[in-house]
Amino acid sequence: MSGAHLVDGGRMARALRASGLPALWAARYPALADPLAGARAAAHVSGSLGRLPVLYRVGAEVALRAAGLVTRPVPAAKCDRLARVPGFGRLLAVTDSLALYGGLDGEPSK
Repeated sequence: MSGAHLVDGGRMARALRASGLPALWAARYPALADPLAGARAAAHVSGSLGRLPVLYRVGAEVALRAAGLVTRPVPAAKCDRLARVPGFGRLLAVTDSLALYGGLDGEPSK
């Protein structure tokens, strides 16, 4: 990654920040509370979602922004309720998995 996780990341990265999910990951998963791991996690999630086909990408962006409106600030109880909404629960599960993978995988060895 070599610092790429510090770049703005575009629309999907902004939608992810607006969703409040990075703060939720830091609270739920202590390993992602580290700022570097959290930044890598967010970069991996936004990069992965940004590579979806257009309609899925737009849907993911809308869902992330809607989550941000519903969960300001991000209490875990509200996200748990959102996880029961059909479709949105799957998005939360996928973004959690991507965040853990991206945040904990670390820098590539040289």
